[in-house]
Amino acid sequence: MKRGLALAIGLAAGLLVFTPARLLLPSPPLAAAAVDGSPWQTTLTAARLGQLALGDLVLALEPAALLQGRLAWQAQGALTGRIWRGFTAGGVTGVNGRLPGVPGLPVAGISLADATATLDGAGRCQAASGQVTADLALPLAGQRQLAGAPRCDGEALLLPLASADGRVRLEINTRAGGWTARLQVTGAGPAEAAALLAAGFRSEGGSLVKEDRGA
Repeated sequence: MKRGLALAIGLAAGLLVFTPARLLLPSPPLAAAAVDGSPWQTTLTAARLGQLALGDLVLALEPAALLQGRLAWQAQGALTGRIWRGFTAGGVTGVNGRLPGVPGLPVAGISLADATATLDGAGRCQAASGQVTADLALPLAGQRQLAGAPRCDGEALLLPLASADGRVRLEINTRAGGWTARLQVTGAGPAEAAALLAAGFRSEGGSLVKEDRGA
């Protein structure tokens, strides 16, 4: 039994040596302008997660994950942590670092602390945890930072962030095929409200709201 397991692991390791690194990437939605190196250590130049630019990343393959029937990488760069995929699911574990702002919204950047997410083969959220903070590009209702924790909302991966006083809220909803980001501001002064309306916010139930979405 042990000899058979050892042979299977050896065969898998041997096949990895001759497999192009690009074919083993945990993608989509992870992509890159260029992929260099071997399956054991791969450099992603100008990596992107959907529409988010991640910069350059180095992925080091974890041979021990093969025992679990998975491919797994330790990532180093703007983001650090573990990326994995199996036959029926994939995800990230213990991710730390900073992402750029949300396209179309006044969010300067998003910081991740021990973020974890698991998606099934159809992209449906199975589990999520960690801590996330978002820095606003300009003060909104006197607030500059939002915080929250990712979680599953049905099949979607939901990131609900709010300011300390609850007057500014950002919800990023990601599901198979696309994402939606909704920024809501309550209690803005007259001058600020006029500026936000001119910037594309709309009035909704006493709040000012702006949404963006993408594939």
